[in-house]
Amino acid sequence: LASVEADLYATVGIHPHEAKEFDGDIEPYRLLARSDKVVAIGEIGLDYYYDHSPRQAQKQVFGAFLKLAAEERLPAVVHCRDAYDDCFEMLQRHLEPGQRFLIHSYSGTPEWAASFLELGAYFSFNGMCTFKKADNIRAALQAVPLDRLLLETDAPYLAPVPHRGKRNEPAYLTEVLDRIARERGLSPTELARVTTATTREFFALPAVP
Repeated sequence: LASVEADLYATVGIHPHEAKEFDGDIEPYRLLARSDKVVAIGEIGLDYYYDHSPRQAQKQVFGAFLKLAAEERLPAVVHCRDAYDDCFEMLQRHLEPGQRFLIHSYSGTPEWAASFLELGAYFSFNGMCTFKKADNIRAALQAVPLDRLLLETDAPYLAPVPHRGKRNEPAYLTEVLDRIARERGLSPTELARVTTATTREFFALPAVP
């Protein structure tokens, strides 16, 4: 799809849920990563909430794909759920100096956000920031500098209020934008301008004509 749609880009990786299926052969992913339309390695990482794959397998796959991201000079899109200690340690160990990485769907504490920022992290927030009981996510949102902030859908999941419970889609991103703009004391227009520029810089996307 990315190869035939001008405005569509892709990332390449193995989600931690599927880590147990990895056969150890990184080369097919390396070939995919070298496509002009592939802009990052991900999403990769650790998920200790569901543990759909053994934790050791998750770590092995995460490490292999962080190495691939470094070798191919691509940013990494990181999934980290209930695994902050191990995730931080692995990023600290495997990232090359200056390598970009994004903690997607961030739901950790402001303190963990500060720790990841020391490694150079970017963070993306989604519809969870609109949920009534998500004060922890809104607190973390305040800890992220504006130039390290991205917006995301995580579609088809986590549709924002007032669409919660429906299949999520990119059109609902405006609800995320409006809530975050309100939390940060910005106009939606200004926040959209800044986060769009940050997203293009992070993924090295071409400028809009």
